[in-house]
Amino acid sequence: MSREEVLRITNEGERFAVTCHRRPDADALGSALGWAAALRSIGKEAVVYSVDTPPRMLRFLDVGEVESAPPAGRFDACFVMDAAARALVPDMPDGLEGPVVMFDHHAAHDDFGDVILREPDAAATGVLVVRVMRELGIEGYPPGVAEPLYAAIVADTGGFRYPATSPETLRLAAELVEAGAAPWTTAYHLFEGWEPARMKLLGAILDDMEIALDGRLAVQRVTREMLTRLGADDEMVEGMVNYGRMLEGVEISALVWEMDKGGRRETKVSLRSSGDADVSRIAAAMNGGGHRSAAGANVPDDLATTEAKVVALAKDLLGDAD
Repeated sequence: MSREEVLRITNEGERFAVTCHRRPDADALGSALGWAAALRSIGKEAVVYSVDTPPRMLRFLDVGEVESAPPAGRFDACFVMDAAARALVPDMPDGLEGPVVMFDHHAAHDDFGDVILREPDAAATGVLVVRVMRELGIEGYPPGVAEPLYAAIVADTGGFRYPATSPETLRLAAELVEAGAAPWTTAYHLFEGWEPARMKLLGAILDDMEIALDGRLAVQRVTREMLTRLGADDEMVEGMVNYGRMLEGVEISALVWEMDKGGRRETKVSLRSSGDADVSRIAAAMNGGGHRSAAGANVPDDLATTEAKVVALAKDLLGDAD
């Protein structure tokens, strides 16, 4: 039913706002940019906005069109890309006269929005955008669509390594490359091209990493002091949690990250799974969300207390372990 509603809203409307979750990643922003370009290809007006500045690694995309606040004017609907939790949804435009439409592929989620298109079998929200494009009768990939949607898919599949990677995922990736997406450019910006401070930060995180629960849990920490000392920033922390998962025997990698909230205590938790463990259950217990193999939460507590919660929840999830 939701797919039909999305098609109706898109066909009947003329002017749309398109946004994504706060602290946008490649799937969120890439899906927003790709969907906006698809809308324009069928004669619609689309304005993209993100209340948080796109990270450096995504600036190879056409982020110049992205407005930094809810845009002015009248809108027939607002499409929100890749937001699994209500707290991640930005403010809506004042001139919004129609529904809030969610495009999402997370299994663990809050139910919000007027129309929810959620398909957890999609490897990325970017895949969902292509599915809707096809049902709208959009053939091929119009200008401005291929590069951001390819980035969305590459990022959320970890370069086609994660379990959600399917034959559909690989077929779409091939089509997007044929349409102009550049695999090397995308891979370099998403996974390489690091600043020296980020490499030093990785070294500090790995040096401090602890292995618990009989080698099944890797715990990494990032403090404000660590970032200041190394000349690093919050943006450089993204993706660091994946390194703990690389260790043989580790089933869950957790990164607890002390946030700067103007004196208010908050710790960000990033979780990755390399086995059958469903880390979205840990995230949900802390009012977060995500997928079986990748999830997270923002916890209103200090780093040490949050870490203890994560270890306890991981122990419950993994079963008997010391």
